[in-house]
Amino acid sequence: MIALRCESAQIEHILWLEHKYLVPQLDGRIIAGSTIEHTGFDHDVTAGGVELILREVMRMVPSLASARIEETWAGLRPDSPDHLPIIGPTDLEGLLIATGHFRSGILLAPVTARLIRDWVTTQKVGVDWSRLSPMRFLESQRALHTKA
Repeated sequence: MIALRCESAQIEHILWLEHKYLVPQLDGRIIAGSTIEHTGFDHDVTAGGVELILREVMRMVPSLASARIEETWAGLRPDSPDHLPIIGPTDLEGLLIATGHFRSGILLAPVTARLIRDWVTTQKVGVDWSRLSPMRFLESQRALHTKA
């Protein structure tokens, strides 16, 4: 991720193109992102990642070529082996999990919160969430050991 400042770029709304985006901030910065680099728990910012983001966002808004880079950072995106979120109760009493949203965490936050709220308050949800169950990994391990 890169925080840019550019007085000549008047961006008033989020711009998104092919997994790159620009998000204007109230303080005048423009947040540019992002990359996917499968590096485990290493969250170092790489020159290649910065170059990729800058190239694509300057293609979106050419005036960003004169932008000042104020900050760079990298975060970790939790993913699951099957690339689906992990949401729901576990085999430990009272333990609920809501993780593994990868790139879509901010987009899936409202529905995830509703599912968890419904489970906590009523012990049921209004949709079939079995494909998202944390227990699906335990079940696949059992099937693997049964075949052996």
